[in-house]
Amino acid sequence: MAENIKNYKNLLKVFAELRKYGIITNDFITGWSDEILSSEKTSEYEFIEISTTNSTHDLITILDRNSQNADMEIVCRAILGILYHLLNTKSLEFKKALKIICEISYEERLTKDEQYLLYGFSEYSMYDLDGPYEGFRLFKEDLIKLLKIYQSFTLSNYTEWQIKNEILRHALDKELDRIKWNYPY
Repeated sequence: MAENIKNYKNLLKVFAELRKYGIITNDFITGWSDEILSSEKTSEYEFIEISTTNSTHDLITILDRNSQNADMEIVCRAILGILYHLLNTKSLEFKKALKIICEISYEERLTKDEQYLLYGFSEYSMYDLDGPYEGFRLFKEDLIKLLKIYQSFTLSNYTEWQIKNEILRHALDKELDRIKWNYPY
């Protein structure tokens, strides 16, 4: 039985957003699609389209078209988890992560506390990234503590994102209260 592209709408939206910021490559996305195609006897056209496109613009258009009904709460939390892991391994420039966090802070599907904290960090960063080294180090550590809430989301466990989001919902208020308690920004 062929895989349905709609089963991957959240992952496709995450791919699109991460690709827009240059965090993942076309090859990474087409490689994922190739794996789906190689495991199927018959495949939906969209997987073939993703697998064979060479243009970044076309790839993002295909991904966006097939992820229109994505659950943005899950998508944003997955991106935050992926950013956490990339920052922890120093695989991502801090300023680029802050730019993405600023965009995510406007997502209405997130809780008000999530929006407030994410926006606060991105707003503060506009003014003080060139400040004293110690202040920047503490700011970065505080942001990592916030992103750590989302650490259970990775690209490799996308099939579990729905469950991980449900688990996070139950613990979120407590986790965010802990962050807000020490929030100096």
